[in-house]
Amino acid sequence: MMNREFNTKEFKSKTEISVRYDDLDTLGHVNNKIYLSYLEESRIKYMTDVLGFKKDSLAFDVVVGRIDISYLSPLYLNDTVFVYTRISRIGEKSFDFQCYVTKTENNKIVFAAYALVTMVSVDQKTGKTKPNEKEMVKAVLAFETLKPEFDTNQK
Repeated sequence: MMNREFNTKEFKSKTEISVRYDDLDTLGHVNNKIYLSYLEESRIKYMTDVLGFKKDSLAFDVVVGRIDISYLSPLYLNDTVFVYTRISRIGEKSFDFQCYVTKTENNKIVFAAYALVTMVSVDQKTGKTKPNEKEMVKAVLAFETLKPEFDTNQK
């Protein structure tokens, strides 16, 4: 998954998260399931800032189709976490969020996790998949520094 060197300039969406006591497991590090919450916070921030998502409404036509996480280094109670998020792929009816979960140690970025989250566009009335909204694709292309890959004829 991490097939290229990480460059913070390629990630215009960055979410800061403070580790909460409730995030910890019995070994004193952040429980693996909590990373899903961190990823969700970063997606909501991205969708709010870039795609016009309104947090007070659930009328957004995408759902999580898949989450693939590689855990790389533990997070602890006093860590400040940063989740770098970008859309790396756009398909006909889905798109991928690429996320790096990091912390800083000795003035260096330490990777805690890498995730790829596939979102699927759905019609809320029928529950069936639908093509990605053209406005969404335009907004992503206007926002992203590193343009997403396309696996469809949309360009």
